[in-house]
Amino acid sequence: MSPQTFQVTGMTCAACVRHVERALVKTPGVTAAAVNLATSTVAVEGSASFEVMAHEVEEAGYGLVPLATEAPRGGESEALQGARRRMFLALGFTVPLLLTMVPGLGGPLPGWLQALLVTPVVFGAGLGFFQRAGRQARHGQASMDTLIALGSGSAWAFAMVEWQRGAHHLSFETAAALVAFLLSGKYLEARAKARATDALQALLSLAPPTALRLEADGSVMEVAVARLKSGDRVRVLPGQAVPADGRILAGQVEVDESMLTGEPMPVPKGPGEALVAGSVVHGSMVEVEVLAVGADTQLAHMAALVGQAQGSKAPVQDLADRISAVFVPVILLLALATFAGWCWLGGWALAWRPAVTLLVIACPCALGLATPVAVMVGLGAAARKGVLVRDAAALEALGQATDLVFDKTGTLTEGRPRLQSIVSCGTLSEAELLLVAASLERDSAHPLARGIRAAHSGDLLAVEDFRTQSGGGITGRLNGVAWRLGSEAFLDVVFPSIQSDGTAVGLADGQGLQGVLVFGDRLREDAAQVVNQLRSRGLRLHLLTGDRETPARAMAARVGITEVLAGVRPEGKLGQIRALQQAGAVVAFVGDGVNDAPGLAQADCGIAMGSGAGEQGTGAAMAAAPLVLLRAGLEPILAAHQLARRTHRVIRQNLAWAFGYNLLLVPLAATGQLERFGGPMLAGLAMGLSSLTVVLNALRLRR
Repeated sequence: MSPQTFQVTGMTCAACVRHVERALVKTPGVTAAAVNLATSTVAVEGSASFEVMAHEVEEAGYGLVPLATEAPRGGESEALQGARRRMFLALGFTVPLLLTMVPGLGGPLPGWLQALLVTPVVFGAGLGFFQRAGRQARHGQASMDTLIALGSGSAWAFAMVEWQRGAHHLSFETAAALVAFLLSGKYLEARAKARATDALQALLSLAPPTALRLEADGSVMEVAVARLKSGDRVRVLPGQAVPADGRILAGQVEVDESMLTGEPMPVPKGPGEALVAGSVVHGSMVEVEVLAVGADTQLAHMAALVGQAQGSKAPVQDLADRISAVFVPVILLLALATFAGWCWLGGWALAWRPAVTLLVIACPCALGLATPVAVMVGLGAAARKGVLVRDAAALEALGQATDLVFDKTGTLTEGRPRLQSIVSCGTLSEAELLLVAASLERDSAHPLARGIRAAHSGDLLAVEDFRTQSGGGITGRLNGVAWRLGSEAFLDVVFPSIQSDGTAVGLADGQGLQGVLVFGDRLREDAAQVVNQLRSRGLRLHLLTGDRETPARAMAARVGITEVLAGVRPEGKLGQIRALQQAGAVVAFVGDGVNDAPGLAQADCGIAMGSGAGEQGTGAAMAAAPLVLLRAGLEPILAAHQLARRTHRVIRQNLAWAFGYNLLLVPLAATGQLERFGGPMLAGLAMGLSSLTVVLNALRLRR
């Protein structure tokens, strides 16, 4: 059962992540739950009902709502608008208090006016901090909201006591500025996070909202895309996006599919060829038969996979989550110790500011955002380059890979082998051998099968008892005779010496080997260049193939790969990948996504060729590996590897900033060293900027 994804409301820091996960994991029927702070989503595995899970999450002080299926078409989200309103409210009441601190702008405001200005800031704009902290406290939990509520509430309460006691200088501006700076930082952070999801929102908004449907009487009616169904005929005008997946009935056009493949050059297409929703036609009008609409389109599948991946958790995030589980309680104890220490040294009037500064400056927001926001931006950038990543762990593994293993057919080669020659080893002629082979392969989607069928013209024989063995061969009965078609190992024979570096398959009956079919496959144009660049990046390169030793080594030599293992079945590739992993290697495996499925699943990062692999195309590749190349050729591997390394580097930078920020400023706050720079006000500003820093650093991945 695939995980269910829901939106989580009320989360503000990494401590909230642990609270929500614990609440869900203890729910009967839930086997696993992974929360992503950057997207405010949770992926849940298990059979529990939504109502039961929502109740448990609410009991923990948060909210669980179904994930929105519609993307906003421009404008700010409701949550972002609310954050902006709270920020302006807080700043509007805080600025008059701060202006009185500027020399030459007049003396301090009356105490009653200061109290009147600060109270709407702390308990109006900042009410959410207190509400969430209260809900969590009822369940024995603490988070960033707890620290902020204690800090701002303490500052407000101390200022009120000062006012009632007739003190000359009041500290109302501290409480107001603290909340105003925090809310400003949260709004800027939310805006930056919204930019991080631009790639997914762009995907979801590519398909047009309406379509020109051809009616039975020949008229054209503009209808909502949601009203289209399979079998409808639609008209797409030049420059317009295709509303649904379909095939061309009439017209010759050039199609921009860059949103799916990352390939900037339009592709010429004519009658009978496929169009995908969201692609843009150029040149002329085209009539299209609708084959899939809405959630069934390739665009929707891709957007769903990107969204799931952005909500997935990279392994490195576990470190931050484990630390955050104890971080807030430790900070509360440190703040209490700081208050007690300063009370002992100089009284409670001197103690509250260092304690409040410590509470606020140590909020673990940056720690919780460091990894997920970098992953989210990295996956969006990959999608724009024609690289579909289904799991954040795969991107992290690719960035750390030491060994890259290639399949040959359909990977280093174009995957469209052509029949070069037929060698008869018995009494059948070449034409008879071709007829038998084409009949056996009549329904197969294997590249070699397509090459056989392309070489044969005419009627085919009926096949009985057809069986296939992945990576080995096929069997079947023609006119009562049992035939086998496949490799030397599958047939358990030795082929005669053939002067060719192509791929050979044998055809045998009950009497033995009757013939050998030799195929030639063209090396991809960019193969040698890509292999050379990957080697220059320090990767050890391998070639694993079911082909014979001679053609495999000849092909490997042309691209510069020296580690070659030929004549292996899928289970052999799987074993070799395991052997590399047991030797300490982090392995990425590039295959065609069909016969290489075991290897793709075993590798630390499986990379499937989702384009240019014939009829299986993107769908089979998506099912086989966590990372899919949607653009033809091997060049996207370079882009994916570079992006993976950059993402991993940004994650390390973010975690270093988040840890370093707290390690440096917490001791300074506890010892009162920050009081000369504004104390709690500086803490609010610094905390907001720390979160904003990790988000902006992650956004560099978009370049």
